[in-house]
Amino acid sequence: MKREFPRILLIGANGTPPEWLTEAAPYGSPVACCPRVSECDNVLDRAGALVMLAPLKDADGEDTEAFIESALVRHPHVAVVGLASRRHGSADDFLRLARSGVQALLFDEDRQTPLTVRRAIMEAATRRRSKSLWDDIAPGTPDRVRPIVAYGLRHAHEPLTVDAAARALGLHRKTLAERCQLSQSVPPQLMLGWCRMLAAAVLLEDRGRLVDHIALELDFASGTAFRNQLKRYTGLAPNELRARGPLAEMTRQFRRAIERNVVADQRSRAS
Repeated sequence: MKREFPRILLIGANGTPPEWLTEAAPYGSPVACCPRVSECDNVLDRAGALVMLAPLKDADGEDTEAFIESALVRHPHVAVVGLASRRHGSADDFLRLARSGVQALLFDEDRQTPLTVRRAIMEAATRRRSKSLWDDIAPGTPDRVRPIVAYGLRHAHEPLTVDAAARALGLHRKTLAERCQLSQSVPPQLMLGWCRMLAAAVLLEDRGRLVDHIALELDFASGTAFRNQLKRYTGLAPNELRARGPLAEMTRQFRRAIERNVVADQRSRAS
């Protein structure tokens, strides 16, 4: 039986979901519509949505900003994609959406490209999951490498490179490597790989989610490529990781990898 991605809720639309969204929805995900923001809480609960697409105003012209902010508190599992227009929107509109807490932006002008719509949905879902994951692992992450780990988790839905991470953090790649070395952590590329594996562990917690779908959601070249990287990092196949508790085991291995590097560095200095 085909596994469905969590239901999507579209605010500001009524009746049949628009074709631009149904065509792009990951794995043929069902889409629920809610024209008025005043009704969205009930629909959100009833639909079991995990991704919500929200413009700044609903079908009646009511602001959605306050609802988005409160929904992110009342429904901590829900990710939000803000809908805006480059042509008709303003810088203030974009800022208001960003401040409301949306995890991704989708512009009206890009809706005709299913891949762009799908990427926005995936990006929001990944960033929402990564926020709770970051809250858990941040206390044990060395200060100097916290920015690279935070970056890696936010972008775990796409292939990660040290050059891209360095640019995003406003650093030279050598500086990034030096920070990892000074903190006695693993090298930057390995750290970014661990971020992808941590994000994968969150998805593996859903026992019904197919491994090939997880590979697609995290933009691996194939299910085989994902399985190979998981094996390199953890020594485990997906079913073995699931048997141990994916998130707990992956977090334990991530922390152990950092600690092992610290111990190795201390031994090297002692000798």
